[in-house]
Amino acid sequence: MTIVLTAAALIAGYLIGSIMNAVLIAKAKHRDIRECGSGNAGSTNILRTFGWKWGLLCLVLDSLKGVISVLIGKGLGLLALRFFPNELFLADFPTFLGCVGCFGALLGHLLPVFFGFRGGKSVAVALGAFLVLAPVQLLIALGIAIVLIAITRMVSVGSLIGTLITSVLVIIKHFGNIPMMVISVIVILIIVIAHLPNVQRIMEGKERTIENIEWESGKAQLDNDSKDPKRKGK
Repeated sequence: MTIVLTAAALIAGYLIGSIMNAVLIAKAKHRDIRECGSGNAGSTNILRTFGWKWGLLCLVLDSLKGVISVLIGKGLGLLALRFFPNELFLADFPTFLGCVGCFGALLGHLLPVFFGFRGGKSVAVALGAFLVLAPVQLLIALGIAIVLIAITRMVSVGSLIGTLITSVLVIIKHFGNIPMMVISVIVILIIVIAHLPNVQRIMEGKERTIENIEWESGKAQLDNDSKDPKRKGK
């Protein structure tokens, strides 16, 4: 039963994560986000290409993927405990399955089966997952991330530092809770690896910043950035 429910949480999370909202939003505006700006199918590229309105919408929708995936996992765990009281499950089984659902969503966003396995960097998905799993730790890190973005004008800086702080706080708070500790480490690894090109550009002083972005925009010149590998960003 444990194996079946774990597989169900993982698959559900992966399929939900594979819904690429950035691609769908851009498609609705007759564009391919993977051919615009940085080429990344994420909320930051949507923000730069179409403005704050669509960037925020994409951020919310991508975060919901993390929220829903974790809730499905936790729900399966609670149902299992309710209807199979004599079954031997892992300690805090709902949280375990919630973490499995989170991992599935992260994987789906990185390698979406519906979109040729070309996905985003999973920051928003992790944000939504931690909103359910560790809301206090997330809000602390989110506040710091917003300040860093405001100071540096670089979303990648806030994403990286915010993710690191959230994961470290979760590990400290839930030390000894193996599922929570493991998913925190996984989130760190995924986000850091996905942002390695950004880190290199930051060190070289070439990372793109968010400047003069309108509430709703469709700047055609951003398409030209995708043709220049030096301008590739988050």
